[in-house]
Amino acid sequence: MKDILHHVLTVEDPKGFRNFLLQNMTYSLGRSLDNLIVLRSNLVSRQHATILAVNIPNRNSCLFRIIDGTLEGTRSTNGILINGKKRFSHILSHGDEILFSKDTKAVYQIISSLSPRSKNKVSPNHATNEDSFGENKQSLDFIGTIRCSNLLSIADSDLSTHIRDTINQFVSSPELNPQPIIELNLVGKILYLNPAALYQFPEIDDMQLNHPLLQNLLTQLTPLVTPVRNFFTREVEINSKVFEEVIHFMPWNEVVRVHISDITKQKQAEAIISYQMYHDSLTGLPNRKYLHQYLVEFVEKLEDKNQKFAVLFLDIDRFKLINDSLGHVIGDLLLKAVGDRLKTLLRQGDLLVRWGGDEFAIIAKAIASPDIVVQIAETMIQSLTVPFTCSGHELHITTSIGASIYPDHNTDVEALIRNADMAMYRAKVDGRNSFQFYIPNMQEQSFQRLLMENNLRRALENEELETYYQPQVDLTTGKIVGLEVLLRWKHVALGSIPPSKFIPLAEETGLIIAIGAWVLRHTCLQAIAWKSMGLPPIQIGVNLSIMQLQQKDFLPSLQQILDETNFDPHYLELEITEGIMMDNVEEKIVLLNQFRQMGIQLSIDDFGTGYSALSYLKNLPIDTLKIDRTFIEYIDHNEQDQAIVASLINLSHSLNLVVIAEGVETQEQAELLRSLGCDRIQGHFFYKALPAEDIESLLRAQAITKPS
Repeated sequence: MKDILHHVLTVEDPKGFRNFLLQNMTYSLGRSLDNLIVLRSNLVSRQHATILAVNIPNRNSCLFRIIDGTLEGTRSTNGILINGKKRFSHILSHGDEILFSKDTKAVYQIISSLSPRSKNKVSPNHATNEDSFGENKQSLDFIGTIRCSNLLSIADSDLSTHIRDTINQFVSSPELNPQPIIELNLVGKILYLNPAALYQFPEIDDMQLNHPLLQNLLTQLTPLVTPVRNFFTREVEINSKVFEEVIHFMPWNEVVRVHISDITKQKQAEAIISYQMYHDSLTGLPNRKYLHQYLVEFVEKLEDKNQKFAVLFLDIDRFKLINDSLGHVIGDLLLKAVGDRLKTLLRQGDLLVRWGGDEFAIIAKAIASPDIVVQIAETMIQSLTVPFTCSGHELHITTSIGASIYPDHNTDVEALIRNADMAMYRAKVDGRNSFQFYIPNMQEQSFQRLLMENNLRRALENEELETYYQPQVDLTTGKIVGLEVLLRWKHVALGSIPPSKFIPLAEETGLIIAIGAWVLRHTCLQAIAWKSMGLPPIQIGVNLSIMQLQQKDFLPSLQQILDETNFDPHYLELEITEGIMMDNVEEKIVLLNQFRQMGIQLSIDDFGTGYSALSYLKNLPIDTLKIDRTFIEYIDHNEQDQAIVASLINLSHSLNLVVIAEGVETQEQAELLRSLGCDRIQGHFFYKALPAEDIESLLRAQAITKPS
């Protein structure tokens, strides 16, 4: 006999499931009782949709078309979605899901009258309508890898909503279920395959328990079945497909019913989400969440608890300056380039992680001695000093690295990470571009640093900051011709705190912005005060931080200070370090020219310690060059230092620059600099930095006071 096809519409609305056997006629659907198929929901239209029978010529069969609204052209309020896509008209195919509203939907099925046990082959009529079943047919012509998870037993009280829905949906009519269902007894004989199982897995009847979906199922199931444990789940992976099996053992007839769902897309989505959770989107490296979990599992699996491994923390020195000056796009390119270079330095089995910001973490395994950790760190520090090219910018960076060793510095994962982080900060405090091991008192040192930061935040409010002035002496006349402002901090409890401790902290925390503005204003007010005492105006130099220059409102803020204090800008000299000119030289030159237009003098401080060539001086709109004290310290004993200083003086004079030597401590140094043609010196040989009242006395004593 030829199998007969039945067209079934299974409607699910707030009042439950109903099956409608569609005949060769027209059906109206909606909430009105006048419809042939009433949708029992207030969220659908009175006449929501129409289903038309479409006869197929020469085939004695029909198809069904669903139309949004009525045949007269009136559309529904919500419209209809077919398999998630909005449609006005659609020829229905087997398995199509129709959504009328968020609480009302229907599934269209083509069901054959084929007997479940008539060899379970798909009938010719099914074969000619394969397209109407969608794309669910699974080909097992080639079976590569098969993986089955362990069977998970679930108590009735612990059944999830998902499992309950899987079991209860179409419970009275499994042949209408779009998901495959297999029933077998405890001997392993297949008793029933619903149409979806027949179509998707046509070879299952021949393979029986050897089919990948049923392999080891009874072996796993039998020991777990108890009077209160009748529900189980497992996952089966066949090639690239993943199937979830919900197994229901029915003890009253000793039948095992297996509900099968293709969860491949779900697993792929979960894998993507998991990857995003545990990896950094910029560099593609594992992130801090991955690191923590990795270390916990790694420590648990260590057979020898005395086996050493190291946690290293690496931080890019002054990365914020690059981000602020060149923008986050360049900063991101640099971070990715640093990550790529670090990956090439990893030993086999080691792990590189982006901890966050400009920090990276490295797990170095199999550490026989601390010397290996030192070697790893020094290799990374040296490798990262090679310049990076990011979108046309050549970037020079240094890095600071700290390390802790398991189990020497702790056996707790969180403590190891924290200790490595503290060691890294100690390396930054000690001058950057260096490496430090964790030592036990670092936690106390970190606390002291936090305390210092809090005290510095209150220093301005408590008026604990004070400006000192170091005289600059003309080597020809021996008179004071300029002053450099130096900041001092006198804490009420801690006493005098040297600038070498609090200035780097102010730059790291951003407090240098507020402190720098205070210094500029206070200096201008002090100069005005000296003028009111009858002293002639004198050049005063103020150091600028790169962070101040990067402030968009720095120029107007500076102009406001000059206006409010009525200070003549010709007597203000802004000192910038050579390192500030490392990047974006063209932009910096524009900014320096703006200072010059305001009448402000400019000087390059600490020259000789940066990255720039001597030739770049000719392009800078500066007035003064200050030779760093490192070239002055041994100038009377070191011929190389003498040659360098002589070259700097000659070059500067050829560019009409005034030369000031810093850190002059002895008569020999002063005489040698005079013989080399240096214009001015500053240092303890003549004067150390002094408070304002002592400067006033010095200026009066050298007889430059105007007659009162």
